[in-house]
Amino acid sequence: MSSDGPILRIEGLYAGYGHVGVLRGIDMHVAPGELVTIIGSNGAGKSTLLKSIVGMVTPSSGRVEFAGQDFTVSSPERAVRAGMALVPEGRLLFGPMSVAENLALGAYSRPVRESHKAELSRIWELFPVLEERKRQTAETLSGGEQQMLAIARALMARPQLLLLDEPSLGLAPKVIAEIFKVLDALRREGFTIVLVEQDARLALKHADRGYVMRTGQIAMSGTALELLADDHVRHIYLGGAPAPRGE
Repeated sequence: MSSDGPILRIEGLYAGYGHVGVLRGIDMHVAPGELVTIIGSNGAGKSTLLKSIVGMVTPSSGRVEFAGQDFTVSSPERAVRAGMALVPEGRLLFGPMSVAENLALGAYSRPVRESHKAELSRIWELFPVLEERKRQTAETLSGGEQQMLAIARALMARPQLLLLDEPSLGLAPKVIAEIFKVLDALRREGFTIVLVEQDARLALKHADRGYVMRTGQIAMSGTALELLADDHVRHIYLGGAPAPRGE
């Protein structure tokens, strides 16, 4: 973690869709090299928050600051060029295109003549199955392989900030373990990651800090260990009973 201040800072953020408000005064920050998770029930506004960060949703008020620059009113293209990469829920791959072609599209924001060999080599290390399937179309991959490809495509942009929306959704436990093993490796390499995840316990076990969202607001925040030990979080989000008094 850097002492130079947050790479991402959000202050008093309100956003929604048309006249429907979703986010209500979000305050949060992410330091370089952190893995920060956002947990909460369905409909809490987690995905809207990620979309607001990368310019897919324009806030009605508040501020989004990335790497010292104002990104409150921005666009996905500007966000990518500045160093943000979102892996959306549903993956949004180009199904008829090959694995290699999808990866090449991930690097579209970089100079045309720039070599992508180093990124591809690292991706083959992280996801060996993708190298085996590099000529295969994305639509013929398994759900887990498609999720790996979505993450790999985002990494091709050399992001300073990687945002992931429900990467474990609908996947088998073995595949989920493989994906979180990759996230741990990226974290050790110094990547900054914001993770929205349905499995709160799993997310907190791999995170530095977490934010709990409820009805468009931050209901609670703390280190991952603090949230894992909190009675309210354990009871509502982790499926466990509150600890007896005195523990």
